Amino acid sequence: AVSLLTPLVAALVPLLNGLRIPVREALGSYGLGGSSQKASAARESRLEFFPRPVLVSLRNAFRRKARVSLTIFTLVLGGAIFIAVFNLWASFDKVMQEVQGYFLADINVNLDRANYFDKLEKLALSVPGVEGVEGWLTYNGKILSPDGERENEIAFVAPPSASTLIQPSLVAGRWLTPDDKNAIVIGNHLLAIRPDLKIGDWVTIKLDGKETRWQIIGTYRMPGNVTPPLLYTNYEYLSRQVGMSGRIYELRVITAEHTAGAQGAVAIKLQKLLRQRKIGISYIQTAAEWNQSQKSQTDVLVYCMLIMAGLIAVVGALGLTSTMSLNVLERTREIGVMRAIGAADGDIQGIVITEGLVLGLLGWAIGVVLSLPITYVLNYGVGLAIFQAPLTVVFAWTGSVAWLVCMLVIAAIASAVPARHASRLTVRDTLVYE
Repeated sequence: AVSLLTPLVAALVPLLNGLRIPVREALGSYGLGGSSQKASAARESRLEFFPRPVLVSLRNAFRRKARVSLTIFTLVLGGAIFIAVFNLWASFDKVMQEVQGYFLADINVNLDRANYFDKLEKLALSVPGVEGVEGWLTYNGKILSPDGERENEIAFVAPPSASTLIQPSLVAGRWLTPDDKNAIVIGNHLLAIRPDLKIGDWVTIKLDGKETRWQIIGTYRMPGNVTPPLLYTNYEYLSRQVGMSGRIYELRVITAEHTAGAQGAVAIKLQKLLRQRKIGISYIQTAAEWNQSQKSQTDVLVYCMLIMAGLIAVVGALGLTSTMSLNVLERTREIGVMRAIGAADGDIQGIVITEGLVLGLLGWAIGVVLSLPITYVLNYGVGLAIFQAPLTVVFAWTGSVAWLVCMLVIAAIASAVPARHASRLTVRDTLVYE
């Protein structure tokens, strides 16, 4: 029903407009639109520094304003989505950089049980290509509410106090120092379920059923849905609290070369060595593999939206071709006059193609402006859907430049066929045109 009614509704407006034209005006019309000659002359006098063919193109481009508006609409929509998707892509990259700040090691090894770090360090450093090693401790606990009646699961992440493999995105307060004892840095995930917490507060956390006291010294931001919430503290203090001094659950390795190939080769050798020594591994992952897995999840969405923008642009290109063809048809006698006074094929083609480029540039400019609110909407909606928080808005100039190039190519191609047809019209053809 929609496919049948849409063409009828679309044809209704021009049909009603045509019925309002008086008989005398219809008989004397050549199909040309526009305003009065005085208004046209006044506008052209203000633009007299442009070449005459360009002035003709500018005049013709906006002669049929309603038609031009409908033609540009799809181009503007496609361009706005295209540019907004590039901005979204840049926001994804920023999010990945934020998350990667918590995983700066070239190789992350999770052990299936606690092992002594000194032993693992010697083994890891014996692998060719390994430049440095850090031992991290993770430990689960329960944070109590102020009245002690409710508990929430949390997980401690304890890097060494002198760790160089973490660059957190601090929101408030400060990060851990080697002198800190029972200090913790909490994140946005814990604040989502405990919004009452603030810097300076003391909280009670159960570790193996034993209540311990900790002071909040800072808050960090980590995109994504992290369960249970992560609390960062110093390895030295936490390991003593849980009776695991010198033992770790995570081995974070720095390689001499940071390429994907080098990381993969070292990871294979390290995994083989640990298995030979009967050291259980939950999983081992390189930084390159982590980046690729994260990027692949967001790239699928970006590519789908780019395809959608491309399809809209194709519809807009077809509409522009149709508009340019109608404009040439309506100006058949005008083209004949230009032919009679000596206009060459190149002159006629240049006027038509310039007209198409003007419409394309106008569509690009409006699309850039419209992409701004669309970018905010996409970053908010997609951020909540994927990362449970709005994305930081990033404006990527590459999207605007890429769409400008696409728009010029689309306009040139859409104008090529009408321009070729216009240049083939002879004076005789225009005189017999009805």
